Amino acid sequence: MKRLLRHSEVLALLLAASFAVTSCGSEPRGTEELEASDITGTWQSNKGGRVVFTEDGAVSFGNITQDRYCVPENMRNAVPRASGDGTWTFDTVPDERPGVRIEFATGHERPAHCALNAIWVGKRPYDQMYLRQDDGKGERYTRDSTAH
Repeated sequence: MKRLLRHSEVLALLLAASFAVTSCGSEPRGTEELEASDITGTWQSNKGGRVVFTEDGAVSFGNITQDRYCVPENMRNAVPRASGDGTWTFDTVPDERPGVRIEFATGHERPAHCALNAIWVGKRPYDQMYLRQDDGKGERYTRDSTAH
């Protein structure tokens, strides 16, 4: 029994050491760098959303899902999608892939402004983007190569 316990301890130690060695060489999530060329252009979702990023930091969007904190409490069920204009800046949410922060006025007294995060996935050139509030809901955006 002691011998089995000793082998288990050695195996656990070897597994821990191999994990430490392999994880040291890999780049942690969220440290990849985005460039404007990775994101500028038109992105269409599989559920009808559309986001257009321009190099000058402007963004326009239509039919995107609302973040529940971007609408007054009494309207959260009545306004499921949003359209508007705003600005974007590079910003990576901790423990996420590279992304940008989208800020815009809500058109309501409270909250007056909203901030959303868009995150790029796939391999460079990044081929998919999602809005953080959509994570796990199956809405993904792909670059629309036909838009000008």
